[in-house]
Amino acid sequence: MSEVTGYAQVLRAIGQALETLKLQSFEVEPVGEDFSVRGNIALSGAVIGAGQVGRNPLRAIWGDVPNPKRVATEPARIGASGASTTVELRYTIRDVERLEYEGQSRRTDANRVEDAASLSQNLRCIGAYLNQKQARLLKIARQGEAVWLEYETTLGSQMKESFALSGLYDLWVRMYMQRAGRANQ
Repeated sequence: MSEVTGYAQVLRAIGQALETLKLQSFEVEPVGEDFSVRGNIALSGAVIGAGQVGRNPLRAIWGDVPNPKRVATEPARIGASGASTTVELRYTIRDVERLEYEGQSRRTDANRVEDAASLSQNLRCIGAYLNQKQARLLKIARQGEAVWLEYETTLGSQMKESFALSGLYDLWVRMYMQRAGRANQ
């Protein structure tokens, strides 16, 4: 993980890509310089067979999808909340840089306030929280309205914390106010 970039920008870029998939639950883990994402996508309509989720939603994330193995090949599952399928993705630093660039090109109004409840802003808050603690990310997991964060402190202690999405909103407001204060100086 590059110390220059920090986690806030990287996780926001990944979050922007994941918003397209409308993940119900997911886990994000660093793997070397890359980030591994495993999650469940809610599917509307008919049950989808093995390998059928992917091309259209993932094209928005990956552009031209050269490797269909980035998508899990297990068939969709019917759960209490309807049909879902599992995806497994890996984001390289190059992917994150591309996602960040594409995200910046879509942000044309510098005065527009982002949706604090969006997945990208939730992950950005977690990244800023890790940056502030100077901690190393081990895992982020989201299930429903809760997010679990595992990280390693500079002293080598492994920590686990959980946040309600409303708690992330409070972090986002503080982060937004700090950024707004910097912009006015």
